[in-house]
Amino acid sequence: MAMQLTRAGEYAVKSLIYLAAQQHDARVMASEVATEENIPINFVRKILESLAKTGLVKSYRGAGGGFTLGRTPEDISIRQVVEAVEGPLALNQCLTPNACVNLPDCPMSQVWIEAQRAVEGVLERYSLADVARTRALRRQILND
Repeated sequence: MAMQLTRAGEYAVKSLIYLAAQQHDARVMASEVATEENIPINFVRKILESLAKTGLVKSYRGAGGGFTLGRTPEDISIRQVVEAVEGPLALNQCLTPNACVNLPDCPMSQVWIEAQRAVEGVLERYSLADVARTRALRRQILND
């Protein structure tokens, strides 16, 4: 079985990229995110409420309510979004704390540790702002 991001992780990233692309502090309804990103509305609501508990998203109720990012898009890494929904990354069960008694002597341990750090580094290196900019440029190119 391949290591994959769950649907919740994928939808969380897509939802926050959408929020990152909005005007500063513009409140966005979950229904708008769902429509624009082609994500089931119940999934979007659940994800955004969950992310509000982590501080990555702010939730506003009532008239004029909606969701905004909890910090600037430059200050939120893709890794933070993924881990907020998925929990700590682990390429291999052996890298889960206390899961593998053989880890210190395992001939593969250094390979798994290095691969884990590489994945974490890539996801940490890209912010929501980076990805939102790339997405905007691609859409502009397609529309020109």
